[in-house]
Amino acid sequence: MRSFQKSLNPETIFRVPSVYNYDVSLKGDAVAFSWDKSGQLEIYIQKPPGGHMQCLTNGTEGKISPCFAPDGNKLAYAQDYQGDENFDIFLLEISDGKPWNLTPDTSEAIYPHVCWSPDARRLAFVSNRNGKFSVYTIPSSGGKPECVSDHEFNDSDPEWSPDGKWIAFSALVAAQDHGVFITPAKGGEIRRLKENDKPIEASSPEWSPDGKTIAFMSSERGSSDIGIWNLESGSVEWVTNSRYECYDPQWLPDGRKLAYLVNQNGNVSIAIQNLETHVTDILEFKEGVHAQIGFGRDPETMFFTFSNPSHPPDLWNVNLNNQEFHQLTNSLPSTIDPTLFVKGSSVSYLSKDGLEIPTLLYLPKTFNPAKPGPSLIYVHGGPTLQHMNEWHPSIQHLVSLGYVVVVPNYRGSSGFGREFREANRFVLGNKDLDDVVAAAGYLIEKQLTDPSRIGLLGESYGGYLTLCALTKFPKYWAAGAAMVPFLNWFTEIENEREDLQYWDRENMGDPKKDYDRFCNSSPIFFIDDIEAPVHLISGAHDPRCPASETKHAQDMLQKLGKVFDLVVYQDEGHEFRRLDNRVDAHKRIAKFLGEYLKPS
Repeated sequence: MRSFQKSLNPETIFRVPSVYNYDVSLKGDAVAFSWDKSGQLEIYIQKPPGGHMQCLTNGTEGKISPCFAPDGNKLAYAQDYQGDENFDIFLLEISDGKPWNLTPDTSEAIYPHVCWSPDARRLAFVSNRNGKFSVYTIPSSGGKPECVSDHEFNDSDPEWSPDGKWIAFSALVAAQDHGVFITPAKGGEIRRLKENDKPIEASSPEWSPDGKTIAFMSSERGSSDIGIWNLESGSVEWVTNSRYECYDPQWLPDGRKLAYLVNQNGNVSIAIQNLETHVTDILEFKEGVHAQIGFGRDPETMFFTFSNPSHPPDLWNVNLNNQEFHQLTNSLPSTIDPTLFVKGSSVSYLSKDGLEIPTLLYLPKTFNPAKPGPSLIYVHGGPTLQHMNEWHPSIQHLVSLGYVVVVPNYRGSSGFGREFREANRFVLGNKDLDDVVAAAGYLIEKQLTDPSRIGLLGESYGGYLTLCALTKFPKYWAAGAAMVPFLNWFTEIENEREDLQYWDRENMGDPKKDYDRFCNSSPIFFIDDIEAPVHLISGAHDPRCPASETKHAQDMLQKLGKVFDLVVYQDEGHEFRRLDNRVDAHKRIAKFLGEYLKPS
């Protein structure tokens, strides 16, 4: 008989591991994945899938993004130093398990996505070694990288064509728009995806097995759709035209079908469309978020990750003939009672200017409508992300403590069409802040909270909005907590990476020309207005929201005599990867908020 825990102990819930990403060997006889079961991210292999599992790596740093060589005998993966995101590419011979650094002694940032050439002689990756993120290739035996995408944009996601002659990639071109490009693998004239001779918004290129077409996702028509680009004719065939956003196309090995993800109000299922008959089948293990579709050579076996509020992200596969699902990793300890988890309810409310804000609401099992208690507005990061119906241990822990938690998908969030996603341009820290603050009004109006016990919690851009709310609307809040935030648009742009600078300038403006906007949207200049106690957490090696942002706030809060706490984790970056640190950080947050919000 299993011995269940009576509540969600943070020492347990925050140590639940997750599968981050994976790759399937070309033969389909092995799957490699990045998993933090040991306390940090390591590369594991299962061969055959469902059989014996082996951890291939060790050491003090986390490893992500495994990628099989075409023969299946080697793996490439990415490893950075204490979260600094200056990744090195490592190669590992699976038979002897000895890794070696393909890009040693590099000071530049390398994106962790790596792709092998079909003949395994070179790898493609993206680096800012020349001051801008471009596509490079490097011999798999070691050597000097060669730039193959010399143009004005910041690139990502290189994908080698099946014949090895071309590399497709995405690039951020303007505002929040991307473009899909192809370049000769040895460098040369770059060609951009167009429709009717007009460049269109597009990303996530995937070569068809015959190399004649590229599938992609695009919000050109207002919602994220899937299209296919014919390289010979230059024409585009649209696969979807849905009211729901569709993402991440993946070809089935026979090239006759295309799989992709369908987002329906925060639940993400898998669609498989027969391109000859146009019949579409929907696959869904359970309600939640299916992601990262993958195939080997077998067109009947599809891999994916899945999570929902009671399932951490794990690796699965499904037999497409009989739709039998198989769980390959099991991250949830058997000692946790799954009935303790709470599903969020889809609700909405109107912001200050009348815009409808889609939201997820989590009610504790002990909620008493006759005597509502404390509540928390949980502000997601991004900003172009979406809070979905997936695994969020921090929310589940807080709900189990008695908090009502509401998570607004404020303007600028993805998942609700291009117009909503772009509605935050040049109003960052202003209109999206109104959306967050309106959540407090919703909680009060619906009598879901004690109005004197409303708190805020956010991470990254969500931490920034948390601090905006604490400074601009101080009377609303009893306490707040911000993980890895920034507070000053001027110093944020000055100190962050160039790809992040580009996005910020495209969506916030120019620090000199738009000086007043930058000032008014920077909470550091209004920090004397904070009334609620505030908890700040940062990572010393954060390249996105540098720790200097919170250290500056610390000096000002101390000088002003404000109630606050600050912790800087010396071995972390923007995303905390060590389970010990995640446990410690969230325990600190829960303790700090509990002192002032007093959950039952």
